[in-house]
Amino acid sequence: MGAIPRRRLLAVTGTALTGAVAGCTGSDDSGNGNGDGSTDGDDSTGNDGTDADEGAGGTLLGNVVVENLDDTSHSVDVIVEFDGEPEHWSTHGLEGGEGVDLERDWSTEPGAFRVLVRLDGGDPTRITPERWNGPNCVNVFVLIGREGGLTISGDTGGGPCGEGEATVDEAETGSGS
Repeated sequence: MGAIPRRRLLAVTGTALTGAVAGCTGSDDSGNGNGDGSTDGDDSTGNDGTDADEGAGGTLLGNVVVENLDDTSHSVDVIVEFDGEPEHWSTHGLEGGEGVDLERDWSTEPGAFRVLVRLDGGDPTRITPERWNGPNCVNVFVLIGREGGLTISGDTGGGPCGEGEATVDEAETGSGS
C-alpha cells in the first residue's frame, strides 16, 4: 500500500474515531427509509420530488474527501446535487492508499443538497444534511475501508466550515472485496 500523508490519515482517523465515540450511527442510503435497502423511493425528498430540507435555510457543503484505505483499487463516483440539480459529477479510480480532495465546483451558498456516492458501480449511497441534524456547514469524508466497505463521515469544523466544535457521524454502508 502506498504511503498516506500523515495529515490526511490523522484527519480521517480522528473523524472516524469521534463518530465511533459519539455513538451516532445511521445512514440515509437505504432509498425509501424502511431499512431494507430498496431504492423505490428516496427518504430525502418530499412528495413533489424536492429535497425535504429545502425550506430549512439550507446547509453549506464544505469539502468532500475520498480515501481508499484498502490495498485493492476501487472506482468511486461522486455526484453533488443542489435543489435536485447536479452541480458536480466525478469518477475517481483510486489505487490502494490513494485519496482525492474534490474540487469545490458546487454552490458556495447554503442550500438543499444531496451527495451521492457509488463504489465500484454498485448502488449509490445518498447523504443529506439531515444525517447530521441539518448543521450550518458540513464536510464529507468518504472512506473505503481496508476490507472494501464504504464509510461516510462528516464534521462541521475545519475547511470551509471554519473552526468550531465538530459534530461527526459514521456509518458502514457495505462491505466488498
